[in-house]
Amino acid sequence: MKTIILCGGKGTRLGYEANYIPKAMVKIGHNPVIWHVMKRYTLTGHKDFILALGSKGEMIRDYFTRYEYYTNDIKVNLGKNTVEELTHHQETDWTVTMVDTGTLAMSGARINRCKQYIEDDEHFMVTYADSVANVDIKKLIAYHKKSKKIATITGVIPLYREFEFVTKKDETVGFYGLNKDKAGSSERYINGGYMVFSKEIFPYLSSFNECQLETEVFSRLIKDKQLGIFPHYGFWRWLDADRDYIYLNELADKNKMYWLYE
Repeated sequence: MKTIILCGGKGTRLGYEANYIPKAMVKIGHNPVIWHVMKRYTLTGHKDFILALGSKGEMIRDYFTRYEYYTNDIKVNLGKNTVEELTHHQETDWTVTMVDTGTLAMSGARINRCKQYIEDDEHFMVTYADSVANVDIKKLIAYHKKSKKIATITGVIPLYREFEFVTKKDETVGFYGLNKDKAGSSERYINGGYMVFSKEIFPYLSSFNECQLETEVFSRLIKDKQLGIFPHYGFWRWLDADRDYIYLNELADKNKMYWLYE
């Protein structure tokens, strides 16, 4: 099963570093955040990635096309102009397809522009390049297939609220904030990324730049009762602002990167 990773974020609420590199390349410890996201998927055997590139996508291309130079220990002979790899990285079985999905495209358009690379897979996964979590990928996929819905997203309850989904008895009924009258005692989640879609999602998408997954597409799926929520109460963090960058790097310094544990 393939995994599309949305890499179009600019990191506008991050500090100095994100002004010059794509958000996906902001480092947690020694590796960019996108590497951490991909590593989570590989723990359950999912190693076929499609990167939907956006702003400064050429830096992501450079990182993966020169992966050996960035990850292995190397010895350079300046006189002979040779490079010797002294170590060998562990990601030899990863497949990374990089797709230019445009600088201005919204998330729904980016996914649609990757359609041809999904090929014959009946289901595929979608995630963001800036959210790390210890989501159980196997259980997420099983939950999606059992529900027979078109889309399943991982619902998380963060320390601070953004754009929340409203659910009642496992049914998604709307967005909290737009549907406050429906909230009541319902559970409230935001999209933590780590999504599974069936190929039936594509009629809901378009390649127009304005096609946004998180509002337009999800609203239509909710109306058609085709959006499921997979609750996740474990570790989750979105690399949104400087406080998140500091927190995640503190965890990396202490070797407490919970998203890399099975």
